Amino acid sequence: MQRITSLAACRELGGLAVCSPGVCAWKKVPTGSKQPAGHSQLVGLCVRPARPFTGQPGAHSRRRVVFAGQKHRLFSSQPGADGPQPESSEGQPAISVVGIPDPITWIRCKVIMYLIKLYFEIDMNSVEFHRGVKQALVHVSSLMSSGRYHRLVGIVSTEMIEYVEERCRSLTDAQRQQLAVAMDDIIFVLPEDVSVVFDQYGRKFCTIVMRFWLLSTHEGPDDPEGTKIFKVASSEDGGPQKKIVTAVYEFHRELTRGASPDWMVTTVWHWHWKLAE
Repeated sequence: MQRITSLAACRELGGLAVCSPGVCAWKKVPTGSKQPAGHSQLVGLCVRPARPFTGQPGAHSRRRVVFAGQKHRLFSSQPGADGPQPESSEGQPAISVVGIPDPITWIRCKVIMYLIKLYFEIDMNSVEFHRGVKQALVHVSSLMSSGRYHRLVGIVSTEMIEYVEERCRSLTDAQRQQLAVAMDDIIFVLPEDVSVVFDQYGRKFCTIVMRFWLLSTHEGPDDPEGTKIFKVASSEDGGPQKKIVTAVYEFHRELTRGASPDWMVTTVWHWHWKLAE
Protein backbone atom coordinates (compact mmCIF):
# COMPACT_ATOMS: atom_id res chain seq x y z
CA MET A 1 0.00 0.00 0.00
CA GLN A 2 2.82 2.41 0.89
CA ARG A 3 4.50 1.68 -2.46
CA ILE A 4 1.26 2.53 -4.31
CA THR A 5 0.82 5.83 -2.45
CA SER A 6 4.50 6.67 -2.98
CA LEU A 7 4.05 6.27 -6.74
CA ALA A 8 0.94 8.46 -6.59
CA ALA A 9 2.79 11.19 -4.73
CA CYS A 10 5.58 11.01 -7.29
CA ARG A 11 3.12 12.04 -10.00
CA GLU A 12 2.67 15.44 -8.33
CA LEU A 13 6.42 15.95 -8.22
CA GLY A 14 6.90 14.55 -11.71
CA GLY A 15 5.76 17.72 -13.45
CA LEU A 16 8.27 19.76 -11.49
CA ALA A 17 11.06 17.34 -12.34
CA VAL A 18 10.29 17.68 -16.05
CA CYS A 19 9.92 21.47 -15.99
CA SER A 20 13.00 22.15 -13.89
CA PRO A 21 16.16 22.75 -15.87
CA GLY A 22 18.74 20.36 -15.44
CA VAL A 23 7.83 15.50 3.37
CA CYS A 24 8.13 15.12 6.18
CA ALA A 25 4.82 15.80 7.97
CA TRP A 26 4.58 19.13 9.76
CA LYS A 27 4.74 18.79 13.50
CA LYS A 28 1.77 20.20 15.42
CA VAL A 29 4.14 22.77 16.89
CA PRO A 30 7.15 23.51 14.63
CA THR A 31 10.50 22.64 16.13
CA GLY A 32 11.84 25.43 18.28
CA SER A 33 8.54 27.32 18.36
CA LYS A 34 5.68 27.59 20.80
CA GLN A 35 2.00 27.47 20.06
CA PRO A 36 0.59 31.00 20.54
CA ALA A 37 -1.28 31.55 23.77
CA GLY A 38 -5.03 31.57 23.42
CA HIS A 39 -5.01 29.03 20.58
CA SER A 40 -8.43 27.53 21.27
CA GLN A 41 -9.20 23.85 20.89
CA LEU A 42 -12.66 23.04 19.61
CA VAL A 43 -14.48 20.04 21.00
CA GLY A 44 -16.64 17.61 19.11
CA LEU A 45 -16.29 15.21 16.25
CA CYS A 46 -13.09 15.56 14.22
CA VAL A 47 -12.28 14.16 10.82
CA ARG A 48 -8.67 15.16 11.64
CA PRO A 49 -7.65 18.12 13.83
CA ALA A 50 -6.61 21.11 11.67
CA ARG A 51 -7.75 24.47 9.85
CA PRO A 52 -8.42 25.83 5.68
CA PHE A 53 -8.88 28.71 3.23
CA THR A 54 -11.58 30.80 1.36
CA GLY A 55 -13.77 29.48 -1.43
CA GLN A 56 -17.21 30.82 -2.20
CA PRO A 57 -19.91 28.14 -1.70
CA GLY A 58 -21.34 26.84 -4.93
CA ALA A 59 -21.04 23.44 -6.48
CA HIS A 60 -18.99 23.68 -9.65
CA SER A 61 -18.55 27.42 -10.14
CA ARG A 62 -15.19 29.18 -10.19
CA ARG A 63 -14.48 30.30 -6.62
CA ARG A 64 -12.61 33.29 -5.30
CA VAL A 65 -10.04 32.68 -2.62
CA VAL A 66 -10.31 35.61 -0.22
CA PHE A 67 -9.34 36.54 3.32
CA ALA A 68 -11.37 38.05 6.11
CA GLY A 69 -11.02 41.83 5.95
CA GLN A 70 -9.96 41.91 2.29
CA LYS A 71 -12.10 44.39 0.33
CA HIS A 72 -10.07 44.22 -2.87
CA ARG A 73 -9.36 41.29 -5.15
CA LEU A 74 -5.75 40.95 -4.15
CA PHE A 75 -6.28 37.25 -3.53
CA SER A 76 -8.68 36.75 -6.42
CA SER A 77 -8.66 33.34 -8.01
CA GLN A 78 -8.98 34.84 -11.46
CA PRO A 79 -5.92 34.53 -13.71
CA GLY A 80 -3.72 37.59 -13.78
CA ALA A 81 -4.91 38.85 -10.40
CA ASP A 82 -1.87 37.94 -8.40
CA GLY A 83 -1.40 41.49 -7.21
CA PRO A 84 1.90 43.14 -6.29
CA GLN A 85 4.68 40.79 -5.29
CA PRO A 86 8.26 41.11 -4.17
CA GLU A 87 10.57 41.03 -7.14
CA SER A 88 12.34 37.74 -7.77
CA SER A 89 15.74 37.38 -9.32
CA GLU A 90 15.97 36.39 -12.94
CA GLY A 91 17.34 33.02 -13.92
CA GLN A 92 16.32 30.52 -11.26
CA PRO A 93 18.85 27.74 -10.57
CA ALA A 94 18.31 24.17 -11.75
CA ILE A 95 16.32 22.10 -9.26
CA SER A 96 16.18 18.32 -9.15
CA VAL A 97 13.79 16.06 -7.24
CA VAL A 98 15.63 13.67 -4.92
CA GLY A 99 12.82 12.40 -2.71
CA ILE A 100 9.06 12.30 -2.12
CA PRO A 101 6.78 13.63 0.62
CA ASP A 102 5.46 11.25 3.26
CA PRO A 103 3.04 9.00 1.30
CA ILE A 104 0.75 8.27 4.26
CA THR A 105 0.21 11.97 4.95
CA TRP A 106 -0.34 12.61 1.25
CA ILE A 107 -3.03 9.94 0.78
CA ARG A 108 -4.79 10.83 4.06
CA CYS A 109 -5.08 14.49 3.09
CA LYS A 110 -6.29 13.61 -0.41
CA VAL A 111 -9.09 11.45 1.00
CA ILE A 112 -10.24 14.10 3.50
CA MET A 113 -10.12 16.84 0.85
CA TYR A 114 -12.28 14.68 -1.41
CA LEU A 115 -14.85 14.22 1.37
CA ILE A 116 -14.88 17.97 2.07
CA LYS A 117 -15.52 18.67 -1.60
CA LEU A 118 -18.29 16.05 -1.63
CA TYR A 119 -20.14 17.30 1.47
CA PHE A 120 -19.28 21.01 1.61
CA GLU A 121 -18.62 21.78 -2.09
CA ILE A 122 -15.18 23.27 -1.38
CA ASP A 123 -12.49 22.11 -3.80
CA MET A 124 -9.10 22.44 -2.12
CA ASN A 125 -7.45 20.58 -4.99
CA SER A 126 -8.40 23.30 -7.48
CA VAL A 127 -5.95 25.57 -9.27
CA GLU A 128 -7.83 28.57 -7.85
CA PHE A 129 -7.37 27.41 -4.28
CA HIS A 130 -3.65 26.76 -4.72
CA ARG A 131 -3.21 30.14 -6.41
CA GLY A 132 -4.94 31.86 -3.51
CA VAL A 133 -2.82 30.01 -0.95
CA LYS A 134 0.37 31.09 -2.73
CA GLN A 135 -0.85 34.69 -2.90
CA ALA A 136 -1.50 34.56 0.84
CA LEU A 137 2.08 33.45 1.49
CA VAL A 138 3.46 36.20 -0.77
CA HIS A 139 1.32 38.93 0.81
CA VAL A 140 1.77 37.93 4.47
CA SER A 141 5.53 37.35 4.10
CA SER A 142 5.91 40.74 2.41
CA LEU A 143 4.15 42.52 5.29
CA MET A 144 6.27 40.66 7.85
CA SER A 145 9.51 41.45 6.05
CA SER A 146 8.73 45.19 6.09
CA GLY A 147 7.51 45.19 9.69
CA ARG A 148 3.97 46.27 8.76
CA TYR A 149 2.30 43.96 11.25
CA HIS A 150 -0.76 46.20 11.61
CA ARG A 151 -1.61 45.37 7.99
CA LEU A 152 -2.05 41.71 9.00
CA VAL A 153 -5.17 42.52 11.01
CA GLY A 154 -8.18 40.79 9.48
CA ILE A 155 -5.95 38.44 7.48
CA VAL A 156 -4.03 36.72 10.27
CA SER A 157 -5.54 35.82 13.65
CA THR A 158 -4.82 38.20 16.53
CA GLU A 159 -2.80 35.72 18.59
CA MET A 160 -0.73 34.79 15.55
CA ILE A 161 0.06 38.44 14.78
CA GLU A 162 1.48 38.76 18.30
CA TYR A 163 3.48 35.58 17.79
CA VAL A 164 4.83 36.79 14.43
CA GLU A 165 5.92 40.12 15.91
CA GLU A 166 7.73 38.31 18.71
CA ARG A 167 9.58 36.01 16.31
CA CYS A 168 10.50 38.81 13.90
CA ARG A 169 11.92 40.94 16.71
CA SER A 170 14.55 38.27 17.27
CA LEU A 171 15.82 38.69 13.68
CA THR A 172 18.17 41.34 12.33
CA ASP A 173 16.76 43.75 9.73
CA ALA A 174 18.53 41.83 6.95
CA GLN A 175 17.18 38.49 8.18
CA ARG A 176 13.65 39.86 8.49
CA GLN A 177 13.74 41.23 4.95
CA GLN A 178 14.62 37.75 3.68
CA LEU A 179 11.19 36.56 4.86
CA ALA A 180 9.61 38.11 1.74
CA VAL A 181 8.62 35.47 -0.80
CA ALA A 182 8.05 36.13 -4.51
CA MET A 183 5.62 33.98 -6.47
CA ASP A 184 8.49 32.65 -8.62
CA ASP A 185 10.32 31.49 -5.50
CA ILE A 186 7.58 28.96 -4.63
CA ILE A 187 8.72 25.54 -5.83
CA PHE A 188 6.08 23.19 -4.44
CA VAL A 189 3.00 23.26 -2.19
CA LEU A 190 1.48 20.31 -0.34
CA PRO A 191 -1.25 19.93 2.31
CA GLU A 192 0.01 18.29 5.48
CA ASP A 193 -3.15 18.22 7.60
CA VAL A 194 -6.84 18.72 6.82
CA SER A 195 -9.77 18.56 9.19
CA VAL A 196 -13.39 19.43 9.84
CA VAL A 197 -14.38 20.12 13.45
CA PHE A 198 -17.84 20.45 15.02
CA ASP A 199 -18.25 22.39 18.27
CA GLN A 200 -20.90 22.04 20.98
CA TYR A 201 -23.08 24.67 19.28
CA GLY A 202 -23.30 22.75 16.02
CA ARG A 203 -20.93 25.04 14.14
CA LYS A 204 -18.58 23.49 11.57
CA PHE A 205 -14.99 24.61 11.03
CA CYS A 206 -12.47 23.57 8.41
CA THR A 207 -8.71 23.78 8.75
CA ILE A 208 -5.88 23.01 6.34
CA VAL A 209 -2.13 23.12 6.95
CA MET A 210 0.00 23.84 3.88
CA ARG A 211 3.76 23.43 3.57
CA PHE A 212 5.58 25.52 0.96
CA TRP A 213 9.00 24.69 -0.50
CA LEU A 214 10.78 27.94 -1.40
CA LEU A 215 13.98 29.23 -2.92
CA SER A 216 15.89 31.52 -0.56
CA THR A 217 19.30 33.15 -0.26
CA HIS A 218 19.27 33.13 3.55
CA GLU A 219 22.51 32.50 5.36
CA GLY A 220 22.28 29.68 7.82
CA PRO A 221 21.77 25.93 8.14
CA ASP A 222 19.95 23.98 5.47
CA ASP A 223 16.31 23.12 6.05
CA PRO A 224 16.15 19.30 6.31
CA GLU A 225 12.57 19.34 5.03
CA GLY A 226 13.79 21.07 1.87
CA THR A 227 16.91 19.02 1.16
CA LYS A 228 14.98 15.81 1.72
CA ILE A 229 12.96 16.33 -1.48
CA PHE A 230 14.79 18.89 -3.65
CA LYS A 231 18.37 19.68 -4.59
CA VAL A 232 19.50 23.04 -5.97
CA ALA A 233 22.38 23.25 -8.42
CA SER A 234 25.38 25.39 -7.48
CA SER A 235 25.27 29.02 -8.56
CA GLU A 236 27.33 29.65 -11.70
CA ASP A 237 26.87 33.42 -12.04
CA GLY A 238 28.78 34.36 -8.91
CA GLY A 239 25.61 35.37 -7.09
CA PRO A 240 24.53 34.11 -3.66
CA GLN A 241 23.79 30.40 -3.51
CA LYS A 242 20.08 29.69 -3.26
CA LYS A 243 18.70 27.07 -0.89
CA ILE A 244 15.42 25.26 -0.48
CA VAL A 245 13.61 26.25 2.71
CA THR A 246 10.05 25.62 3.87
CA ALA A 247 7.22 27.63 5.39
CA VAL A 248 4.07 26.32 7.06
CA TYR A 249 0.76 28.21 7.01
CA GLU A 250 -2.52 27.09 8.53
CA PHE A 251 -5.83 28.37 7.15
CA HIS A 252 -9.17 28.31 8.96
CA ARG A 253 -12.75 28.85 7.83
CA GLU A 254 -16.21 28.35 9.32
CA LEU A 255 -18.49 26.12 7.24
CA THR A 256 -21.73 26.84 9.11
CA ARG A 257 -24.55 28.01 6.85
CA GLY A 258 -24.61 31.82 6.72
CA ALA A 259 -21.06 32.22 8.07
CA SER A 260 -18.44 34.29 6.27
CA PRO A 261 -16.75 32.34 3.43
CA ASP A 262 -13.38 34.00 4.17
CA TRP A 263 -10.32 32.07 5.24
CA MET A 264 -8.14 33.27 8.12
CA VAL A 265 -4.43 32.51 8.54
CA THR A 266 -4.08 30.95 11.99
CA THR A 267 -0.49 29.65 11.92
CA VAL A 268 2.62 31.16 10.34
CA TRP A 269 6.03 29.50 10.49
CA HIS A 270 9.16 30.17 8.41
CA TRP A 271 12.43 28.27 8.49
CA HIS A 272 14.19 31.66 8.66
CA TRP A 273 13.13 31.95 12.30
CA LYS A 274 15.57 29.15 13.11
CA LEU A 275 18.36 31.67 12.48
CA ALA A 276 17.48 33.45 15.71
CA GLU A 277 17.63 30.34 17.88
